[in-house]
Amino acid sequence: MSSYSFFTKYLLFSLLLVMAFHFLLLDASFLIGEGNIERYRLKMLENDILTIYLSPPVENLSARCTPITQNGVYSLSIATRYLDPYVMRKEVSAVWIQPTKPGIYNLTIRFFSNQTWEYLLGVYSRNYDFYSDYYGKRIEVNKFFIKLQDPLSRNMGEWTINIMLIVERMAAPSSIFSSIKLPTPVNFAIFMAVLGLMMYMNSFLIIDTYFKSRREMISRSRWILVALVAFISILIAYQLYGFMIQLSFTGS
Repeated sequence: MSSYSFFTKYLLFSLLLVMAFHFLLLDASFLIGEGNIERYRLKMLENDILTIYLSPPVENLSARCTPITQNGVYSLSIATRYLDPYVMRKEVSAVWIQPTKPGIYNLTIRFFSNQTWEYLLGVYSRNYDFYSDYYGKRIEVNKFFIKLQDPLSRNMGEWTINIMLIVERMAAPSSIFSSIKLPTPVNFAIFMAVLGLMMYMNSFLIIDTYFKSRREMISRSRWILVALVAFISILIAYQLYGFMIQLSFTGS
């Protein structure tokens, strides 16, 4: 019994020791390998270009993108020294990523800076409305570059910027004709038959009133009756069309 108790205690002690070493190693790798971390969750449109400008230029710049969802396709580029003529207008380090399919992407950027530095996040896009709706009116536009935030300053050292990208598909503009609903051929034939009958009755009433007015004086109440019948016919046609649409979609 005592040997069994000793074996149990020894096994538990060994497991605790292994777990302690495991967490110590993780903590050490975190402190040495990653250093300071910036985390973001950004939303953008497919085929737009997310850009991170680092100023002044940094050292040991690297970037890696991992699609979280399946079939993630993207283009990733980096430049340790890049003379930007449009936005920063000076020499910077830069990272560009262009997701070409919707999904979730994890972008990790690592580098070292031996001095205080700042960075700017933005996208090259023509779809200002999408970003203003999501990020609010604080965004700024410089030609086709949309600043998602003001430049942020950070201290020297080893740095990691981790960005979770939520990439969405640009909604196709809906036309007026695509929103029009039509009834089934049978219901449409019934509608046209009823509409034709009402048009015949209205035309007969209007023509008859017109020729009578040529021969004799027609009272104003007769013309008001003609206008009222025409208005009621249009209202009936509208209600009948809506009923035929509802009947068509209920039966399909």
